[in-house]
Amino acid sequence: MDLNSQYELESITTELNSIINELDSISAGIRRDFSNVGNDKCSDTIDIVTANYRNALQKLYSIDTTDIVEGFNVYNA
Repeated sequence: MDLNSQYELESITTELNSIINELDSISAGIRRDFSNVGNDKCSDTIDIVTANYRNALQKLYSIDTTDIVEGFNVYNA
């Protein structure tokens, strides 16, 4: 994997981490600041989305960049 691709992967994981942190903050704020308006259901739904993003992030972190061949195209495989 070339340096540009590694930078792009790092940029994606950084942005995804930022999104996860923001969603965690939103969920906690809804649980803390609202009551009796479906706040738990709303926060639970945000938590499900956040868990999916964490799963995607974990998969990105597990990519072995030493095995990636430049120019590989999934659609031609």
